[in-house]
Amino acid sequence: MTTETQHDRVGNSRPLDKSWLPWGGAPSSKDLFCWYGIWLVFAYSFAMWPLKPWLIGTNPVLLEAMTGAPSAMTAAGAFARVGEAPLALVMAAGIVGMTKFAWVFWLAGRLWGRNMMRFLTGPEENGRTKRRLGLLTRDTPARRWIIGAAIVLERVPMVPGPLVFASAGWVGMSLPLFLTLNLIGAAVWTGLYAGLGYAIGQPAVDIAETVSQNAVWVSLAVIFGGLLVQMAWGRLRAARRRA
Repeated sequence: MTTETQHDRVGNSRPLDKSWLPWGGAPSSKDLFCWYGIWLVFAYSFAMWPLKPWLIGTNPVLLEAMTGAPSAMTAAGAFARVGEAPLALVMAAGIVGMTKFAWVFWLAGRLWGRNMMRFLTGPEENGRTKRRLGLLTRDTPARRWIIGAAIVLERVPMVPGPLVFASAGWVGMSLPLFLTLNLIGAAVWTGLYAGLGYAIGQPAVDIAETVSQNAVWVSLAVIFGGLLVQMAWGRLRAARRRA
């Protein structure tokens, strides 16, 4: 199968009956499985917010497996330094935490193509969205290298993980290759964050334990801050649409 044929099969999007759904017509079982899976991932991520302060100073290895959060990996590395956790387990938990849901967004890109990109980036009338979709639509070797590198570098600020993962599915990247790149990136980033915590050692453990001791107030602050961010983001998107 040529690259062009594969891209036609994967990238062509079905006409939409409803703008808030990424498919047109009656949904298949794969559509429903992936759709509910995405929202479960979002709900799971939101539910983890208030738990982070409780676990970061008591069981950071469990926390990194549950969330893949850099702060949890750093704390887990520090706990390994003081003998509270095996370093191999810290690495394994971080890799699991970073990779466990990535395939859901790859599948979404595979199923819905351009429609999924619109769902993640906003209306295509937005200039930034047009530029992103235009780059991904051009079938060039550079595009494949860019998406592959973005999967590995997903933790870099301003690299949106779900968008990158969906892009990989949209352009026809095979699941084994996607999972391999995702695993490599997760191992690298887990090593960096856990290594930082291991280098810091006891001071990082003390900070994590202090956070857990004040978990009630930290959790409330996280929830309140998250709601404020969501409200501000919603107003910003609404203002962009009116403009």
